Amino acid sequence: MRAAAPSWSRRESSGPGDLLPSDEQRMFIVNYLTALAATLAFKLALFSYAASGAEGITSALAWYPRLVLCLGWDVLSSAIVAGVAYAIAGPLASRRPRAALAWSLAVQSAYGLFLIVSYHIAVIVGAPLDKSAIDLWFFYADPSPGGARRLLADSVAPYFTPSFFAQAAVALLAPPLLLAWQRSRVRAVGRPFVWSLGVLVLLSLGAVPGLANGVLAVHTFGLERSPLTMLLGSYLKGPLRVLHAREAAPADPFCLDLTSPVPVEGTDPLIAATAKRTNVVLVILESIGARLLASAPPPMPFLDGLERSRGAVLFAAHYAHWPQTMKAAFDIWCSELPDPDYPPITEVNPAIPCVSVSEALKAAGYDTALFTSADFAFDRQIRFLKHRRLDVMLDRNDLPGHETAWHNAWGIDERVTLSAVLDWTARERRERPDHPFFAVYNMAAGHHPFEFPGSPSGRWLDSETEHVAELATLRFVDDRLRDLVDGLRRQRLLESTLVAIVSDHGPGSGRPPMGRIRDASIYEGSVRVPFVLIGPQLDSVSGAVTLPTGHIDIAPTLLGLVGVDRPMTMKGRDLTHDAGGRAVILATRPPLSQVGIRAGSWKLVHWNDTGASELFDLATDPDERNDVSKRRADVVVALVPLTRRWQVHSANLIENYAAILRTDGRRCAP
Repeated sequence: MRAAAPSWSRRESSGPGDLLPSDEQRMFIVNYLTALAATLAFKLALFSYAASGAEGITSALAWYPRLVLCLGWDVLSSAIVAGVAYAIAGPLASRRPRAALAWSLAVQSAYGLFLIVSYHIAVIVGAPLDKSAIDLWFFYADPSPGGARRLLADSVAPYFTPSFFAQAAVALLAPPLLLAWQRSRVRAVGRPFVWSLGVLVLLSLGAVPGLANGVLAVHTFGLERSPLTMLLGSYLKGPLRVLHAREAAPADPFCLDLTSPVPVEGTDPLIAATAKRTNVVLVILESIGARLLASAPPPMPFLDGLERSRGAVLFAAHYAHWPQTMKAAFDIWCSELPDPDYPPITEVNPAIPCVSVSEALKAAGYDTALFTSADFAFDRQIRFLKHRRLDVMLDRNDLPGHETAWHNAWGIDERVTLSAVLDWTARERRERPDHPFFAVYNMAAGHHPFEFPGSPSGRWLDSETEHVAELATLRFVDDRLRDLVDGLRRQRLLESTLVAIVSDHGPGSGRPPMGRIRDASIYEGSVRVPFVLIGPQLDSVSGAVTLPTGHIDIAPTLLGLVGVDRPMTMKGRDLTHDAGGRAVILATRPPLSQVGIRAGSWKLVHWNDTGASELFDLATDPDERNDVSKRRADVVVALVPLTRRWQVHSANLIENYAAILRTDGRRCAP
């Protein structure tokens, strides 16, 4: 006799407060309870890691409330998973129970794998996976065949350890086994349980907006979010945003007043510089922050010595406005603040008619060239750079000797790129001695996974050796800076060349010791970067620039030092003439969605999604540990409106630049 197929229905008796489920409802309940158990296991693992002290010690009182107050998001995530399972398995629960069970097991297994991946993303990156990260990796990063896969392989492979695969196997198997076990045991669901879940959801909706402030202002690795609701919510924000009326265009659509609303103190020795028409070499480092360079012994001793040499000026408080490669490049090249949304300029307005530093120098009679160890396909940067009047543009695919050179997904051997730079400068001196030149050398070494010729493979780094590999990479970069300066000296060009060295952004979140890959915040580790100038214009200058400065100040200052007028489109300061106190705008992409301001010693970190603010006095709290936003609410009130004005202003300007330039373009007041 044929055995009966297993049924979802078990009509055992239940209590008077229970909700008796049908086959379909019971299937949903079992899927829901399984997903909730898996989600809670994920949260407990994340909580255990965060509270272990691995990333810094924090009072338990700051952790435990988060674990409880944020459970509502996990309740919703579990309901979504159960809904996906129910959509297919529900209609099959009575007629084809084996098929319903198989589908439910597959959904739970996939969700378990998603959770373990989310756990490692939260620990490594410091924030959950979201739409912006997916877009930046797979749609904006590298459109060349296999490009995004190569970048992911180099940066993600180090974390594919035996431990990860063991955890992934458990995550794939445990939820289905739990579902199978519960299927024969769950009889009914009590009303108190349902009410408890509803209370948790309401509690999270009410409490989470305040969790980024006050005593709970600690890094949570995503404890205040559930990874599934975070991912799905990031895809809904765009469509929901268009339903709201767009904020009115600013009264002045072209110029934004960046005058600091709080006092700004600092020195600017460049006021004493003497403008001279010289060559210019701009070196853009990759993912190197100022904090690490300040450690002892100096990880980049040549750069450290260069900063202290005669004719050199260090910028002690210099910032990337946005810690992302192409956002930073736009700020440097065009002296214009970025669009407040996360897509780079190459997606928003690649042919934007801002006058870049290369265009200004080309118009002044300079020969111009760009050499990058990376790929112009990354961030689709060629779409922006091809409009910048560069006589020579070479990337890793075109550099002489690239066919046999060492390379990884991020770039080619820096020695190959540097050789091309020095060959070009030598040819310029030999063939066009009456023409000054502007050369940009864009490095790739410095980016995770910290590989360079002769280094161990970054794919096998663990947390203990990663910092050692980073320091070794910095020394390799430092040696290339020495080679560049020595090469210019051998060519007898150093005395007639202004050299600028700056990093596009930093490597980490900024709250030590959380410093692995986390590049999606506006804390100091991500946005404060090294910037040094050395050249004959600075022979009579001494001391560091201690005024807070940003990437938009680089191009006008370089032009001022070589005696070229600043184009009216440039919004930054020429620090050889303007030493006024200005605010430095900072921002980053979702999921943090932070905007901020450095003004004097104050650093505002404002969370767009929650409206909460943090305030730090960097003069006494350089590690941003002591949030004084409650005690100095007057400073917060003064600074937050400027972040809002910038977002409205730049969104309108960057997206409609040509039209606004035509009708309202003019030189903005310093």
